[in-house]
Amino acid sequence: MTKGVYISVVLMKWGDDMEDMMIGFSLLVLIGALSQLVAWRFDFPAILMMTLSGILIGPIFGWLDPVEILGDTYSPLISIAVALILFEGSLSLEFREIDALRRYIFRLVTVGVFISFITSSLILIFVGDLHWLPAFTLGALFVVTGPTVVIPLLRQANLQPRVANMLKWEGIIVDPLGALLGLFVARIGFIFYQNDGLSSHLPFFWSCFLGIFFGILVGHLLIRLFGNEKVPEYLRTTLTFSGVLIVYSMSEWVMHEVGLLAVTAMGLTMANSKYGHARILKQLREFKENISILLVSTVFIILTASLSPESLIDLMDWPLLLSIGAILFIVRPLSVQLSLLRSPLTIQERALISWIAPRGIVAMTVTGFFAQEITELGIEDADKMLPLTLGLVVLSVALHGLTIKPLANRLGLTKIKNPWETNNKS
Repeated sequence: MTKGVYISVVLMKWGDDMEDMMIGFSLLVLIGALSQLVAWRFDFPAILMMTLSGILIGPIFGWLDPVEILGDTYSPLISIAVALILFEGSLSLEFREIDALRRYIFRLVTVGVFISFITSSLILIFVGDLHWLPAFTLGALFVVTGPTVVIPLLRQANLQPRVANMLKWEGIIVDPLGALLGLFVARIGFIFYQNDGLSSHLPFFWSCFLGIFFGILVGHLLIRLFGNEKVPEYLRTTLTFSGVLIVYSMSEWVMHEVGLLAVTAMGLTMANSKYGHARILKQLREFKENISILLVSTVFIILTASLSPESLIDLMDWPLLLSIGAILFIVRPLSVQLSLLRSPLTIQERALISWIAPRGIVAMTVTGFFAQEITELGIEDADKMLPLTLGLVVLSVALHGLTIKPLANRLGLTKIKNPWETNNKS
């Protein structure tokens, strides 16, 4: 075969692969959108519908394999999608909406996170029978809830503002904190097992500060340009979209998992800047919310469809199930109740917050990265990290998705719907 013919054959095969990838990806997007539509039509939790759809088309029937469809673009695609979702969530965080609750949200994401981290880790060691390093790494990652799972539930339940704001702020802030806490634990593991000096891991802390600074800088620059009418209205969302990608990718280049912290800082800066006129922020939020809904449904379908049948079988391990049950029914209520002591929240509000803590995309994607790193240290229990995370994600999404609306109704924590909207919907 001549060189020219060989190149032609390769290009034809590459073209076929590209067509297959585009068709497969289009189907994944369509299934995600249809899952949202069916959930809305039958008043079913959207996040649970997406999870079920992904499991059915992937590990159960084997119709679509996102890893095979997307190839090398699989991980970067999910990472960028998570960054955009997290930015969209942080863009909705205005400090003025939580003036009376700022102190208690701070306690929830500091004291609450610490209690959750320690108690979850100890449960994984003594109940799950895990080695201390994967146990503490998972304990760090399990503090994460995140906008990818919390916001769809809030949209479904129609909660009163105070409870909704608490859950929304907690979910968005602990997303990067959990990932960075897991990275910190993994660094300690390398110091312990490879005798690395502490100084070799100091760049971790500098990377965090650099990511926050970069996110604030870009966010401030963009919102100031928009506020001073230096950018036409039709280019603002495009420029913001590009800015998020640059901030995330550059921060990830500095150190893995810092990108989530950087885009959160960028969104918070834009949402609370004095240059952020209400009209400009409304325009950005409307566009980002539509993109976020599309990304959440697509990424959830991709992740759940990528699971193997063996990973579902691994969920039946009793120590694993007991550990997950303890994290859901003991750790979460304990951490919330202790961190919200003497807060102005009612017993009903604290009860709902104590129950709602679904884990989602960030926990699943970041666990794979840390499991690989811990495996390289020769720790066998690292292979239990993904099944544990999968079990917590599936069970928490199912339980919280099915119960948030009836529980909120029972506790009297839902907003009264506008009758005109109800009639219009019907």
